[in-house]
Amino acid sequence: MSASFGFPFIRHERGVRVSVGLYLGWVLILMLIGIAIWIRALLPMNTDTSWLISASEMLLDGKKLYVDIGETNPPASVWLYAPLVMLARFLHVRPEPVVISYLFGLLAISFVLSGLILSRAGWLSRYNGFLLAAVFIALFAVLPGDTFSEREHIAAMLCLPFLAATLARAEGKALSWSLLIAAGFCGGLVVIIKPHFLLALELPVLLALCFQRRLRTLFSPENLIAGFLCLAYIVGTFVLYREFWTIAMPVNAIVYLPNADRLQALSSIATPILFALCLTSWLFCGRSFLRHPAAMVLATSVGFYVAFVIQGKLWPYHVYPVVALGVLGGALAAFDRSLRETDGRQAEVSPLLARMSLLCRVINPGIIGVGALISFSPLLFIHPHHQALADAITRLHPNPVIASLSGDIAVGHPVTRMVNGRWGATQPALWVMTNGIRLQRSRPDLSPSSLSAIEDAMNADLAVFLADLRRNRPDILLSLSKETPLHDRLRVFPGMKKELDHYELAERIETRGTGYTVDILRRRPDLRSSIIP
Repeated sequence: MSASFGFPFIRHERGVRVSVGLYLGWVLILMLIGIAIWIRALLPMNTDTSWLISASEMLLDGKKLYVDIGETNPPASVWLYAPLVMLARFLHVRPEPVVISYLFGLLAISFVLSGLILSRAGWLSRYNGFLLAAVFIALFAVLPGDTFSEREHIAAMLCLPFLAATLARAEGKALSWSLLIAAGFCGGLVVIIKPHFLLALELPVLLALCFQRRLRTLFSPENLIAGFLCLAYIVGTFVLYREFWTIAMPVNAIVYLPNADRLQALSSIATPILFALCLTSWLFCGRSFLRHPAAMVLATSVGFYVAFVIQGKLWPYHVYPVVALGVLGGALAAFDRSLRETDGRQAEVSPLLARMSLLCRVINPGIIGVGALISFSPLLFIHPHHQALADAITRLHPNPVIASLSGDIAVGHPVTRMVNGRWGATQPALWVMTNGIRLQRSRPDLSPSSLSAIEDAMNADLAVFLADLRRNRPDILLSLSKETPLHDRLRVFPGMKKELDHYELAERIETRGTGYTVDILRRRPDLRSSIIP
C-alpha cells in the first residue's frame, strides 16, 4: 500500500525538480541576454569597428581602398562591415545598431550550428543544455566588453562550427552535406578575417588526424571548402586590390611588423593561464582527454595564442580568443556529466594526485576558468571615456569634419561617429609616424637602408596628411598632449606649420581610464571646412 502511494510521489518530486530546473535555466539564459544587450547600450562602439564602419562609408561613397582610404589590414577587414553599412543606408538607420544586431544573429547561428553538429557526434547528451548555453552567451556576448564586434570576436565565434565538425570527424561520425558546407564556410571566413588564424583551425585537425589516420581527415570536405575560400580570397586580393600588396604591405613591413614585442607577449599572463587550463583539463579528463571536445577547443585556443604572440602588440582584443576558447575548453571538461560523477579521472594520469581529494577539487578546470575570467575581464572592459570628449566637440561645432594629430587611432574613433561627424583624413591616425619614431628610438642598430626606408615611409605619410588638411580643412583636430616627438616632427615638415597655424586650442579634455589629455584644436572661425566627399 505504501509503495503504491510512494511511486506517484517520487514521480511528482522528479517533475517538480525538472520544472524548477527548466525555470531556473531560462531565467539564467534571459538574464545573460539582458546583460549582454545592456552592455551594448552602455558602451560605445569600439575603436577599430568604428573606424572600419567609417572606412566602409567612404568605400561606398566611391573612394578607393588603400589609395583614398588608408588601412593596414587585408580588404576583408573593411568588407566584413561594408554590407552592413549598405543595409543601414537602405533602412535609413545608423550602422552601429545594424552591426550589433548582426553580431547577435551570428552568435545564434554559430551556437545552433555547433549544437546540431555536436548532437550528431553524440556529445551533446553529456551536458546540461542550459548550462552550456549560459557559458556560450557569457563568453561570446558578455565577456567581449569593448572587444565586441572586433574581428577577433567574430573569428572566435565562427571557428566553433568548424571545431564541432572536426570533433565529429575524429569520432568517425557522418554529417550531412549541409552541415559540412556550413562548417567549412565558417572555417574559411576565420582565416580570411586574419590569415594567421590558420593555426587555430588546423591544430584541431591535426589532433583529429591522430585518431583517424586517413587522408580523408586532412582533406575533409569542410577543410577543403575552407581552403578553397582562402585561396579564392588571396587570388581576389591580387586581382581586385593590388594596392594592398604594392602600397599597404610594404609600409607594414617597414614600420608596423618590426614593432612587435613577441617576448613580452610570450611572458604575459595569457601564457600561464592557458597552460593551467590545458593541464587541469588533461588531469580532469584522464586518458580520454585527447578525444574530448575540451582538447579540440583548447587546441584552437593555443592556435590563437600563437597568433597573439606573432602579432606581439599586447592589445586586449588580440588575446580575447585565447581567453574565451580556453575557458570554454575548461568548461567542457568540468561540466561533462560522465566526468563529474567521479569528480574527474585524475587517477588515470596520477594515482598520487587522485588520493589528494581537496587538491583535485582546487585544480579543477572550472575553477581555473573562473580565475581566468576574473583576471582578464577588466582588460576587456577598459576603454577611454569618449563621452566627455564628444560633449566638448559638440559644444564647439555641430557635425564637424575631424582629423587627428595622433598616432593612436582611439583619439579619433569612435568619437567622430559619436558627434555625427565626418573623418577628414586618409589614414585613421598617424600610426606610420608613431611606429616610425618608436623604431628610430628603440632600434639604433638598424641598418642605414632600413632607417632610410622608415624615413621615406614617414615623409610619405606626412605628405598625404598635409594634402588632407589642405583639401578637407577639418573643423576639429584632436591631439594627445603626450606625443611631443610626433608634434615636433609635424611642425618641421615643409608646409605643415602653415596649415596647423590655422587652428587654435579650444579645450583640453582628460580621458578617464587612460590618464591621457586630448587637446581639441578648432579651426579659426574665419576659415571654413571644405571636405570633398
